[in-house]
Amino acid sequence: MSASFASAGAPVEQGRAQGEALRAEIRAELARLRGSLGWLARRALARHVAATSARALSTQLPWQRERIEGIARAARVEESQLLVGEALTRVEAAAFADGAQLAAVFEPPDVRARLRVRASVPDAGGFASVEVLLAPLAGCLAGVNSEGLAAICLRDRARDELSLRFLAQELLFRARELAAGIDHLRRRAGYAGGTGELLVADASGAARLLRFERGALAAVAPALPARANAPHVELDPLGRRLRLGPSGEWRSAAR
Repeated sequence: MSASFASAGAPVEQGRAQGEALRAEIRAELARLRGSLGWLARRALARHVAATSARALSTQLPWQRERIEGIARAARVEESQLLVGEALTRVEAAAFADGAQLAAVFEPPDVRARLRVRASVPDAGGFASVEVLLAPLAGCLAGVNSEGLAAICLRDRARDELSLRFLAQELLFRARELAAGIDHLRRRAGYAGGTGELLVADASGAARLLRFERGALAAVAPALPARANAPHVELDPLGRRLRLGPSGEWRSAAR
């Protein structure tokens, strides 16, 4: 399985590209999640997700819900299964800095082998970006856009709320400048919710740690340790590029 793929066009088409490229991985991951829960528990969870995080996604970030629709069609899985998977999947990261470059190490440990790189090129109304994700996910764990805005999802806690991966993706899609991007996320999270932390940065090296609590957002200056010896992901906002691991190939966010 290739570690990278491209998705272009409208959100549904971008989702279809992901579903086709990662079909076997998506189906395997959803099968694993189904096996971890009994039938009644799965049914109850699907109803809960539909009434909480999936509803917020449909009303506040509909283009990302459309991407999930495309993934489901191409991977030949039920959309509700992907939405439950989004709610259950929670990955944490430690972030590091080397000048303007950022790096991240993700937990749990088995995440590294499952990371994939997606190049997103929207047809209109948004910026191109390159992101790191897991196969069934529409949002991203980390990424950088063609304007030099970068984001890493550090903590993602409340499972009945929208995953912060969607807000990270929203920043890459919408923002060309850090302060304006943070203001946009503050408004969006105020309606959509979200609890946890995002690290965001721009090509100048400016960075902010965004702390979300039930949709309320506080932005503070981060204190980042020096670069890890073997990071899972490296981000270069100035170069508008990203790579998996210190020996991987750099992937550009340019159109």
